[in-house]
Amino acid sequence: MNREQLSAHEPYLVLHETEPDGRGNEIGTTTVFLTASTCPIGCSMCDLHLNTLPTATPKGAITRQIDGALKDSKAEWLKLYNSGNFFDPRSIPPADYPEIAERCNRFERVIVENHPQFGKRRLHAFLNLLSCRFEIAVGLETVQPRWLHRLKKQMNRDDFSRYASEITQLGVDLRVFLILGVPGIDVVESVRWTRLSLRHAIACGARHVSVIPARSGHGWNGRSETLPEFSTSLLADTHEKLLHDSDGRAVVTLDLWDVPDSDAEYPRLQQSNLTQQA
Repeated sequence: MNREQLSAHEPYLVLHETEPDGRGNEIGTTTVFLTASTCPIGCSMCDLHLNTLPTATPKGAITRQIDGALKDSKAEWLKLYNSGNFFDPRSIPPADYPEIAERCNRFERVIVENHPQFGKRRLHAFLNLLSCRFEIAVGLETVQPRWLHRLKKQMNRDDFSRYASEITQLGVDLRVFLILGVPGIDVVESVRWTRLSLRHAIACGARHVSVIPARSGHGWNGRSETLPEFSTSLLADTHEKLLHDSDGRAVVTLDLWDVPDSDAEYPRLQQSNLTQQA
């Protein structure tokens, strides 16, 4: 979808899916990809800006998007992903928090995404409106030295660790996004750094770690052609290693976005994402 097709009054995508809850169960989850204002961070690998508005999100638009998305939802959990940061006021207007929270409170758990730079006061304001379990997903990406700077993440590992500590002390659950692979690094080193990044995320209190195989995305500063290539068989083996590393301390899932389904290992990937114990 391109920007000309986007509407501030409709989410650009809604998925009804399941995910593991960490206790061996599959939980119905509705994921709403909200159409909202462009993230100002500008990470070099991120292509989600293609589904955002060039202007601030109009007041009331997010509530209407959620209402439209939830018409057919029978899920227990809700993800509100806005291709940016939930506590960026240009993306999610704070004036809409009460109505958004009212809809969130129909669910057992609500997950949003946010960058440590945004909205500590707004987090407190929104949290006070909730009666459901709240979870924030943060893109740590990697602990590989210098790579957060190269990704233009506008944070370092210590920034992430402090933010993780702050939100967990508030009783907010932590979800972490990690990237598998960066330009110019081979498959073996990519797996090694993802495993180290997983351990750091878990040490910081992550309840759920979502591992995302690198895509060409926003171009990686012109180096996307040097990204390592992972077969589905290798992805399945890597996921098993990550599950072993987690040792039941966190849910670990592997994103299957753009993964071809022709490989014989694809069903094993799907099954391991859903049935793991944590």
